[in-house]
Amino acid sequence: MPYISADNCIVLCHGFVGTDSMMGLSYFNGVKDDLTSRGCKVIVPKVSMTGSIDERAKQLDLQIEDLLDLRSSSDKPDLHLICHSMGGLDARRLVHFSGLRYNVLSITTVSTPHYGSPIASLSESLGFVSRMSCQLLLSCLSGSGKAMNDMTPEHMENFNARYKNVPGIKYFSVTSKFQPFINHIFYISNKFIKNGSSSKYPKAFGENDGMVAVNSAKWGEFLGVVSDETSHFGIIGWGIMGILAGDSNYDAKDMYRWLVDNVAKKVEGKAE
Repeated sequence: MPYISADNCIVLCHGFVGTDSMMGLSYFNGVKDDLTSRGCKVIVPKVSMTGSIDERAKQLDLQIEDLLDLRSSSDKPDLHLICHSMGGLDARRLVHFSGLRYNVLSITTVSTPHYGSPIASLSESLGFVSRMSCQLLLSCLSGSGKAMNDMTPEHMENFNARYKNVPGIKYFSVTSKFQPFINHIFYISNKFIKNGSSSKYPKAFGENDGMVAVNSAKWGEFLGVVSDETSHFGIIGWGIMGILAGDSNYDAKDMYRWLVDNVAKKVEGKAE
């Protein structure tokens, strides 16, 4: 059955270490063009790669205003935010700002660590070689460290207590999980999150996508685990980079069509 397009603007919010593009690839690999070709209006704001949630949320607000030219307009458009990884936390923080020049109808999060991720301390209990590999991974992922610090379980407990769901906004979430081969960049982090292996985080967080546990990704109406063999980056269409290491070449574009279809029906009330 064909998907329905939303009438209101779709805002694709990128995660940490992301911009609107990375290494010559669109962050949401082909998603914007695909949705646009189906009649959707889509914008892709660009925020700090590794800033704190507060910093990124403020930048997200300004970017939305700029991309929709709202500072010179009296219009107050309705928006659907679809967010990967930390982008979902930015969006949840954003809607608590006062004086927004737009209305957020829905927030859909994709593999967002709503209850935090323990990987910031991943290197604590590893051997030397594994520790060096882990630190290389985290340096690529965390940069200044603000982003990773904001996504620890401890910080997210405080964040969730302070920034509850805003009445009138619909919240949805999805995620993926996978079991990587030993040569995958997420092999160590996947094992660590799944089993728990440090004094600080001894408990198992369970099935995950290499960065975020399935249980941490659930927020609002949970739409499900969309793939059992797709990593944190595979779910935005980058899985081809890790196919030989246990990742799938996941059809991210189809998933985003489905997510737009979901808000078109459940939020906008559009019929089949």
